[in-house]
Amino acid sequence: MRKPFLLASFALFTALSAFPMKEIAGEFQPWDANCQILGNNIAFMTEWNGVTFKFFDKDGCVFEGGTDFSEYDMLVLKLKDASCMFKIKTEYTDGTTQQDSWGAERAITPGLLVAGIDLNPEHKKNVKDFFLQSADYPGMITIDKVIACTKAEYEQMLKEEKAKRFDLTLKKVNEGGGADYDPATKTISIKDDWAHKGWYFNDQFRDFSLFDMFVIQFAQPTATEGEIGIEYDGENAQTTTSKFEAGASQINVPLSKDKNKLRQVYIKGPSGATFVLKGARFATNGEVTPIKRIDSEKPSADTQTRYYSLDGRELKQPTKGLHIEKKNGRTQKVFRR
Repeated sequence: MRKPFLLASFALFTALSAFPMKEIAGEFQPWDANCQILGNNIAFMTEWNGVTFKFFDKDGCVFEGGTDFSEYDMLVLKLKDASCMFKIKTEYTDGTTQQDSWGAERAITPGLLVAGIDLNPEHKKNVKDFFLQSADYPGMITIDKVIACTKAEYEQMLKEEKAKRFDLTLKKVNEGGGADYDPATKTISIKDDWAHKGWYFNDQFRDFSLFDMFVIQFAQPTATEGEIGIEYDGENAQTTTSKFEAGASQINVPLSKDKNKLRQVYIKGPSGATFVLKGARFATNGEVTPIKRIDSEKPSADTQTRYYSLDGRELKQPTKGLHIEKKNGRTQKVFRR
């Protein structure tokens, strides 16, 4: 009977000595008007802007004298959605003065729904606050809760909370020359033949290993052919490309094995081409509906032919020269004399 008693005693000791994760009370305070808080949503309106999370004391008031997290290893944000590249940094105090050298900073992997940062083991009794700062592109994150937890609890949350998609902003599409982008109309205009326009990622935010593909959607059928390009870092890394024909509505491009060092994504086209964007995102296989062309309409004997100019404008009737015709789900370029 001695052995069961020892096991029971050990189990009781373990339960009493373990500290379960704790939800942290506090508030996010924006740095300025370029960062807005809407409920649980934090909208970063410009790049490199942010919010600071201030801890509450037991009376629900902001306390900056140093909160004691000595029972825990990490501070963690559980997110419902993350469509912004950002980093998190902890700040400490000796009780009266902020000690910058004690703090640490971490760039969060794009799309990760569990954003954690290690606490300084020597100074985690005196955590002043932490802040979130957006990267090169604006965006939004939705926060579920702020948690203090152990390393093991953090790793378990990572296994349970899987990323599904990461939306790229259409407010800023600035990579590439020989092409323009109008954020008001979300239109890429190609000036030089097969020039490109897209998104270039800061070297702290190039790990897209959570995802399987890049997806781009057009607000209207493309009037011309084009190409999606994905470039990676590394001497032997190869650019992934996917060509498409006129009439495309969505292009899905699989990511290569080098997706943990993805440098940029872009769209190319012939001189004079325009592409009106509806959305662009990184996605998992289970999140995407594989649509590549506007051909989902059921064929019908009396379906009328629809006509489009090469820049995607719908026409009342066909015009002389080259234009696009669509009927019974089939899209093609036609030249009329």
